[in-house]
Amino acid sequence: MFDYLEIFRKNYYRNKGQRLLLKGKPTKAFPYLEKALLMDNSPHNLYNLALNFIAMQRNDEAEKYLISTVLETPDNALAVITLSDLYMQKREWHKAEPLLEKLSDTYPNNKVYRKYYERVSDPQLRENYVRAKELLNETRNHIYKKEFDQALKCLLQAEEHDPQSSYVHSNLGSFYLRVKKDPRKAFEYYNNAYQLNPNNKAFKHNLELTRKLVAKGK
Repeated sequence: MFDYLEIFRKNYYRNKGQRLLLKGKPTKAFPYLEKALLMDNSPHNLYNLALNFIAMQRNDEAEKYLISTVLETPDNALAVITLSDLYMQKREWHKAEPLLEKLSDTYPNNKVYRKYYERVSDPQLRENYVRAKELLNETRNHIYKKEFDQALKCLLQAEEHDPQSSYVHSNLGSFYLRVKKDPRKAFEYYNNAYQLNPNNKAFKHNLELTRKLVAKGK
């Protein structure tokens, strides 16, 4: 009975924290994910807490947990990419490049990993990538303040800096759908995001949602 209850509690805290994080509520998610890690110091829980710190813009703390995750599971490509991305946001290219080079060499047939490595190796590409991410953060702040014209300006600038970013296109889709109430324009951007990253379930869901809205003439 004890083992069953212990497993139930571990899963409850982890799943509850993940759901809150996915809903964009990292502050509420934090105590659940922290409790899950205290109960089970697994790479999965380490990674979840790192993502939560990133969402809370506490990158130094996120870095510590990501390093621990990568040390415990060096073949965890997602953790390696996340850590590398964190280094890139801090413009610590010398730390990101060897991680992505090793990942690309380990999976030579993976075009996505190769693209990550090529980007971090190119001074112009990596700077454009980081600047686009900074503009996305500025966008969120403008939306929070209801400064929608400034938010759209930032999004369009992000698109100019990194036109191959599926996340920039996805954010533009969300802006046109939720703020501008323009499902046709949203569909265009969601479609771009999906074409750039067809394995992302959220992109596929958003594309199908706007497809239905456009079909209904809304």
